[in-house]
Amino acid sequence: MLNIVRRMAAIGLACSLLFCGNGFALAEPSVSADSLLLGKGLTVYEMDREIERLTDEEHKLIETLEVTGRLAEQTSRRLEEKKNQTGSVIRSYYTGQRHSIWLTVLRASSLRDALYVWEQLQFILSRDRKFIYDYQEQYTAYRQAAAELEEGRRLLADTRNAYEAEKAKRTKAQEEVDHLLAGHPDRLRLETELADIRLQWEQRGLPLFRSYFAALAEVMTKLPELIGQNGKMVSMKGLNPTIVIGDGELNRFMQAKSKSLHGFSFLFEDGTIAAGGSADDIKISLKGRYVAENKPVNAIRFFIDSLSFNGYAMPESTAKSLERQFDLAFYPGKIAPFIQATDVTIKTGEMTISLKLSL
Repeated sequence: MLNIVRRMAAIGLACSLLFCGNGFALAEPSVSADSLLLGKGLTVYEMDREIERLTDEEHKLIETLEVTGRLAEQTSRRLEEKKNQTGSVIRSYYTGQRHSIWLTVLRASSLRDALYVWEQLQFILSRDRKFIYDYQEQYTAYRQAAAELEEGRRLLADTRNAYEAEKAKRTKAQEEVDHLLAGHPDRLRLETELADIRLQWEQRGLPLFRSYFAALAEVMTKLPELIGQNGKMVSMKGLNPTIVIGDGELNRFMQAKSKSLHGFSFLFEDGTIAAGGSADDIKISLKGRYVAENKPVNAIRFFIDSLSFNGYAMPESTAKSLERQFDLAFYPGKIAPFIQATDVTIKTGEMTISLKLSL
């Protein structure tokens, strides 16, 4: 009888744990759904900012295109005028019209007359050369104006395509937010939280990112100092130098150079760079990578792969916006003009920059 009671108690305990466990399991999706909704709401807000930026950029490009178009048209007319003048000069040489001037010099009855005719000849030849030079100059100006016009049209088309793509993504994200809100039992609370998060991001999160990035951009210009102070960072293999920077060394250097970076640090991981910082209850983080590039100049350029604010993933447009505003690149040419970067590899704790001597 005692055994039966014990078994019943065990079964009861197991059942209670099972139901209790199910209760917790059911609570988790609710929390996750709320976080998902708030994150998507923040994404919609950032997409609105990007759409506004693209709209402003489109308007500026249209204005620039109008000016460039008028310039190209004016240059084209001047080019046609110079072309006609130059054509007349060249034809005069081919048809022998200038030969008579040379004959006049030879037939001069006195040295004085010959010198006078020679001076006139020099004046004519100088004017002919100017016509040809002006034509070449106008042709170059026309080619440049036409290229700028074509580039402006391409940029405008790219901007419009980006605008349409961002608008489509924004519409989809907003539909997801509306769907999540529609079926939520506590919609008013979530709408209030969403408004608070957007305000917190605008007033504190984004400014913190900008503060860190501005300080980083300034410190990156001083990176040659760190390399110069630590000879062990540089090694030579033939004519190819290699720089190895530890994340601890980089963090100490950055924080020593800028008080704004005291709450910020880098962490080198396998193939990627993690970074982050905090101020009071605001936490931001990012992941990215350095890549060697040759255009427009040789540099180790930083690309952001992801951003997060208080645990909420931010859209790609936010990362691209920060990349445009702040230059976090390292320029090997500032160490010495004949040094170029060829590759960057990142592993746990250190970043290796491969260089070459461009003599």
